[in-house]
Amino acid sequence: MRNLTLMLSIIALAGLVATTGCKKSDSGEGRRGASVSEGAAGDTAQWDADDRFLAANAPIHGAPNGVVTIVTFSEFQCPFCARVLPTMERILQEYPDDVRIIFKHLPLDFHNRAEPAARASMAAHRQGKFWEFHDIAFQNQRALTDENFFAWAEQIGLDVEQFRADYESADLREYVAADAALAQRLGVRGTPNFYINGINVRGAQPFEAFQQVIEAERTAMRAAMDAGQSLGEAYGARLEANLAAAPAPEQQQQRPQARPTPDPNDVLYVPVGNSPTMGPDNALATIVVFSEFECPFCSRIRPTFDQIRENFGDQVRIVFKHNPLSFHPRAEPAARAAIAAHNQGKFWEFHDLAFDNQRALTDENFIAWATQLGLDLDRFRADMQAEATTAQIREDQELAGRLAAGGTPHSFINGVRVRGAQPYENFRTIIEQQIARANELVQGGANRAAIYDALMADANRGPARMITPEQPPAQQQQPAAQAPEARVEIPIADNVPSMGPADAPVTIVEYTDFECPFCSRFANNLKEAVQGYEDRVRIVVKQFPLAFHQNAQLAAEASLAAHAQGKFWEYHDILWENTRALQRPNLEQYAERVGLNMEQFRAALDNGTYREQVQAEFREGQGFGVQGTPTWFINGQRQVGALPPAQIRQLIEAELAAAGR
Repeated sequence: MRNLTLMLSIIALAGLVATTGCKKSDSGEGRRGASVSEGAAGDTAQWDADDRFLAANAPIHGAPNGVVTIVTFSEFQCPFCARVLPTMERILQEYPDDVRIIFKHLPLDFHNRAEPAARASMAAHRQGKFWEFHDIAFQNQRALTDENFFAWAEQIGLDVEQFRADYESADLREYVAADAALAQRLGVRGTPNFYINGINVRGAQPFEAFQQVIEAERTAMRAAMDAGQSLGEAYGARLEANLAAAPAPEQQQQRPQARPTPDPNDVLYVPVGNSPTMGPDNALATIVVFSEFECPFCSRIRPTFDQIRENFGDQVRIVFKHNPLSFHPRAEPAARAAIAAHNQGKFWEFHDLAFDNQRALTDENFIAWATQLGLDLDRFRADMQAEATTAQIREDQELAGRLAAGGTPHSFINGVRVRGAQPYENFRTIIEQQIARANELVQGGANRAAIYDALMADANRGPARMITPEQPPAQQQQPAAQAPEARVEIPIADNVPSMGPADAPVTIVEYTDFECPFCSRFANNLKEAVQGYEDRVRIVVKQFPLAFHQNAQLAAEASLAAHAQGKFWEYHDILWENTRALQRPNLEQYAERVGLNMEQFRAALDNGTYREQVQAEFREGQGFGVQGTPTWFINGQRQVGALPPAQIRQLIEAELAAAGR
């Protein structure tokens, strides 16, 4: 009964806290602070009788034989994991002899650098420097690159060659995978997640939520040991009791009403961009497939696509988007090689070789296949490692995230979702429907050369709609059934960049991220849309740098530094032309190009003059429901996505009509 009371109190506390864990749209800053001394559970008297939390050889800090054990499931790219670190430090300060913290890895699929960072931290752990690496990684959540891992290893005095070998080793991949599998068995789905002597506390909770459980467990452990139990016996008993009091993982997972799924009737806007295509641009049905070369199901769908091409010919176009999954270690290198081949016009030839040799996706084979295809090898090698290649993969993955296309293969036929390696008949039915729909548009006067744009005109350009089993799918033919969102009043301070008269009848406030390719597209569309309305429309730009865009925060600060010198819009336009080149030297180069005072500009970036303004605008956006970019408000009415100029003009006209202008 006492344990049940404890659990209920924790649940009640958790319900009072808004921040509960890492989600797709999360963002935040890393923590600052000193690390605690290095240790591993296996370095001391290991008294976990059955080691159900795989504590042996895991990083540990605090009291090695403390009466309270906190097992932490965390990952380095999660902003909420960074946010809870000061709480963990406070716990160790207030319970120096009673609490030990054991770190377990749970890299989430949509954080593409979390699994590599986990392996790098364990490579540091092998040399006794896990916590030093841990602190640096959390302080630099937006810079989790291989190059930085090696630089940090050298910075903390590691043998870099040994670090590199351990980082790439199969056993560390298996170690991290084992931690993730443990989390799955426990029913842990998000980070951070904690087990305090077996009592689960989820999310970045305040110190008091942990304190209540720690105090109760410390008292129970001491009472058991006073009664004659050993430390190990007492801990084992507490684990048994506390884990038994919690819902079984199977029970936790068998709640379909709590797991929203994509609405099958949600037709989504899926841009083709510069992705590899097969079939004519004016095809009546476009299939965009998110795939990766190490996925066996992606290979299994190839005969289906072959049959589609054979039966539908030029009526169908196939577009390939990259979504290498984190648990397939050779998927991203293969994606890089495929992009390098695409740059020389040989994507599909390389695509076939890679899928024909899924178990041999080595760098040596990539070079051999490039040679076989007659590619320029120097250019091929350079393109494999190029920043533009990295940016292309990340852009595809971000698009997959917006579309809720988490697994592979995941296809969209004119925006209609098809999940997994479905049989040919399932594709055929949708393709025939879409061809008929396209033919109707063409007969009605639509330009066949731009038929895909016409088909996508009314598609959902924001995040995919999600439904639960008790919430029926939306009816495509009844869009008016959805009530518009309430308008909000967004404050516009004097230090916020704006263009157009302050008393304009239409005000557009955009929350943007200079590393977001969709924001760049929206900026261009908006510029075109407002032509002719310059005296009646005011455009306001606010900053919303996403956590997984490593350069977005600094670019936002740089734009405000340019604004302080009266050159925001000139600088703004250059940033949109160079979304893949936003490192500090690039930002300074652009500042010189627009004629800024470089001493003032550099000082603003060095001193973080505009850091708080950027973060304040980010928090403000969250308060208005902004989850991704671009999100923008026209007279306080929220819009999501890079709508085409024609649709933006329609919204402007509607607002002008409402204002009698």
